[in-house]
Amino acid sequence: MRRLLLGLLCALTCASCMPVMEGQEIDLRGQEVRLTLLHTSDIHSRLIPYDFAPLKTDTDLGIIPEAGPFGGATRMGAVLKRERARSERVLHLDSGDCFQGAPIFNVFSGEAEFRFLSKMKLDAAVIGNHEFDAGLLNFVQKARDFANFPLMAANYAWDSPKDPGNAEAALNSSPYVIRNVQGLKVGIIGMANISSLNSIVEGGNSLQVTPLEQNEAARAYVEMLRPVVDLIVVVSHLGLTEDQDLIRGYEAYYEYERARPFIERDHDRWQVLEWADPDLEGNPKAVVKVFIPGVSGLDVVLGGHLHVVLNPPQQLADPSGRKVILAHSGAFAKYVGRLDVVVKVPKDEERTVDGAEVVSTAYRVSPLDGMWCNDAMRAYYQDNFWEPGQFINAPGVREALAKCQQQEDRETTDLLQPYLLGMDANLQLTTIFSYAPSDVSRRNTSTGGDSPLGNITADSMRKRRAVEAEMALTNSLGIRDSLYAGVVTQESMFNVFPFENTINIMYLSGTEIQEMFDFVAERSAERGCVSQAQISGARFTMDCAQVQLNDLRIPCTPSKNATDCPQEGREGHAPWQCLQGQDGDRCYAHPATDVSINGSPINPNGMYRVAVNDYIAKGGSGFSVLKRNTTRVETGISLRDSLIGYMQGFCNCDDINAGRTTSSTGEHCGTLVEGQWVVSPQIINYCKQAQEFEDALARKLGDCSCRELLSLPEDAAERCNVGGLTPEKIRDACNVPQGPYTGRCYCRDALAGAQECGSVTLQLRNFCENPTTMPVANAIEDGRIGRKVK
Repeated sequence: MRRLLLGLLCALTCASCMPVMEGQEIDLRGQEVRLTLLHTSDIHSRLIPYDFAPLKTDTDLGIIPEAGPFGGATRMGAVLKRERARSERVLHLDSGDCFQGAPIFNVFSGEAEFRFLSKMKLDAAVIGNHEFDAGLLNFVQKARDFANFPLMAANYAWDSPKDPGNAEAALNSSPYVIRNVQGLKVGIIGMANISSLNSIVEGGNSLQVTPLEQNEAARAYVEMLRPVVDLIVVVSHLGLTEDQDLIRGYEAYYEYERARPFIERDHDRWQVLEWADPDLEGNPKAVVKVFIPGVSGLDVVLGGHLHVVLNPPQQLADPSGRKVILAHSGAFAKYVGRLDVVVKVPKDEERTVDGAEVVSTAYRVSPLDGMWCNDAMRAYYQDNFWEPGQFINAPGVREALAKCQQQEDRETTDLLQPYLLGMDANLQLTTIFSYAPSDVSRRNTSTGGDSPLGNITADSMRKRRAVEAEMALTNSLGIRDSLYAGVVTQESMFNVFPFENTINIMYLSGTEIQEMFDFVAERSAERGCVSQAQISGARFTMDCAQVQLNDLRIPCTPSKNATDCPQEGREGHAPWQCLQGQDGDRCYAHPATDVSINGSPINPNGMYRVAVNDYIAKGGSGFSVLKRNTTRVETGISLRDSLIGYMQGFCNCDDINAGRTTSSTGEHCGTLVEGQWVVSPQIINYCKQAQEFEDALARKLGDCSCRELLSLPEDAAERCNVGGLTPEKIRDACNVPQGPYTGRCYCRDALAGAQECGSVTLQLRNFCENPTTMPVANAIEDGRIGRKVK
C-alpha cells in the first residue's frame, strides 16, 4: 500500500540540508574508475551461525549443505574486511532489517546488530520495517547510542521532534547521504518499507511518520542531488516489485484531487488510465487509475525485504532509456554481495544532467558457510556429485573447514562474547524438548495451502489450556523458519518465533470470520495463491481466481441483483453480489468458499471463540476485521511457549514401539488422515532404529557398556577386564549403529566426540543416550486450506 501525503514532498526536500561530503578531492574528469559496492541485507539478527536445510537456490549460489552451520557475524565480518582490502574505492551499504530473527535480538533489542555494523564501518543503511519491532523509541535509542552510520528513509516524513512525546526519529535518520569515494561523488538515497507497515497510512500512528509516494519522493531527491554528484545509488527496503516500479513506473488508484497536481504538471506527468466510475469523471472525490512514471537519473538500486538474490542483477531501463542496475543479495547473513561498477566520469564540457555513466558491471555473492574462505574447495564440491554425508569425509574437507574457522574475524568474536554469555544465562537455548525425524516445514510443498508447522502452531493455540477456542488463526509470515531434522531446541524455536507474539482470544461472528477468510484469500492471491494464514478447527478454500475477477471491478446495477455480472463458468465459485460504493457499483463474490468450523458450515449469525496472535488482533498484516472487533482478551501466552508445550505432549518412541494410541498427556499418536489417527511408516522406522541404538549402547563387553567404549579409550582392556581388547574388536562386538541424526551429526559420533559434531552439550548427550523417551515432532499438510487458481 503506497499511500502518500504528496504535499509534504516539497517541504521535505526544501527542509533537507545537504550533508557534508567526505573524502579526498581527486580530479577524475575524463577517466574510467571502478567502484565496489559491498551489499548486505535482511541480516535479521543472525549474528551467530545457525542450522538450516539449504534449498536448491542456496546450493546454486554456492552454499555447501555439509558446511554448516551457516551465516554468522564473524564470517560476514571477515568477508567484508577481505573485500574492502581487495578494492580501491569501496562502499558498504545495507538494505535494512538487521533487527529481529534470532534470540540475540530478543535479549538485547538491536544493540549487538548496530554495534557489529558500526564495527564493519558500514557507510549507510536504509531503515527496514523490523527495525521497529521493539517500538520506535527502542529504534531511536539504539540508533543514537550504537549506530555510527546514517540510517535513511527518504520516503518517510517524520513528525516534528518538537511535538510532545515525540521520539525524535527525525533527528536520528536522514533521507540521503553523499560520499566522496576518492574523488567519485556518490549520492545514496534510502527508500524505507511501506507495504509491511499497514498502520503508518493512518494519521497519528505509533511510528510518528507519514509515508510518501515512493517514486515522487525519490524523484525529488534525484533532482536535488544530480547537479552535485556523479552517481546515484538507491538503498531500498521497498521490495523487489516496488524496486522495479521505482525504475519503470507503476499503476495505482488515487482520489482525483490528490493526483491532479501530478497529472497537470509540466514534467514526469502522471497518466490517467481510467476512471473507476466513468459517470464521476472530473469529480475531485472520484477514484482514478493512473500510471506513475519511473524515476530517471538512478544508476544502481540495492534492494532488500523479500530475501532473494538476483544473480545476475537485473538491468532495467528508466523512462529516459538509461540502464539501471537492480541487485538483491539475500538474507539471514547467508551472503555478502559485491557489485563492481566501472564508471566513466565525463569532462566538464561533456557533462550532462545524468552525471557519470556506468559502462560495465560485475556481481558475485560470497556464501557464508563453513567453507567461506576456500573457493577451491567450494569449486571441488560444485564440480562433483556427492551423496549425503560423503563430502564431509572427502580428503582435506575437515581440515579446510578448520582453517576457515581460524580465519573468522576475531574482532567480531570479542564483540559478541558478552552477548553470547547473556543469552545463555537468560534463555537456556540448548534445552531440547522434541525430536524431528524429518523437516517440519513452515511452507506448503504441494497445494499452496496449510503447512505442517503452521498446522501444529495453530493447533497448539486452539488447544492451549485457558484458551480452548473453537478455531485459531495466525499469519504465515509470523512463522519465520522451519524445524529441521534433528533435535528441536529452544534456540530453534526462537528462530521459528523470533517475535514475542502472544495468543489473544476474540469473539467473532460468522460474518466476521467470512470477511477474515476473504482477506486471507485476497492477500494470498497477491503472493502466488500461497496461503498467508495458518488455521486450526476450520477449513476453507482460497478462490484466487475469484480475487482476480473481483479486481476487474466489473460495473453492475444494484437493481438487477447481480444478473448483469458474468454468469459463465461460475461452478465452484461463490454467487455474485453487486457491491455499492463511493467509487462506483461493482460485481463481487466471496473469494473464501466452503468455510466450515469444526465440521459444520459457518453460521453468519453465530458467535465463535477464536484464538489469534496479538499482532494480527491489533490489525497487523492488514487484518482490519480483527482491529475493528472490541472483544480482544490478552492471555500473555507466547506462541513459542504454546508450541513448545504442545510438542512436549506428543508421543515418544516408547509409546509408538509399544503400540499405544495416545501419549501420557492424552495426545493422539500420529496424524489424522481421513478420520483415522495414523503413525507414518517413517516415524515407526525411526522409533525402531532409536530402540536398536539404545539397546546397542547398553550392550556389555566385560565390565563396560558399549556406550563407555564409543570413544575407544586406550585402557579399554584393563578397564573392562577383557584381554586383547582392540578398537577393531570393540567395533565388531558392540556394532553400534549411527543412531538419530542430531542436526549436525549422528548420535554415535556425538557421544564419541567427533570433531564435526562441535561442542556436545549435556542436554544433547542425555538425548543421545535415551532417544526413545523424547517426544517425536509429527506434522503433515492435511488440506484444511484448499485453493482454486482457475
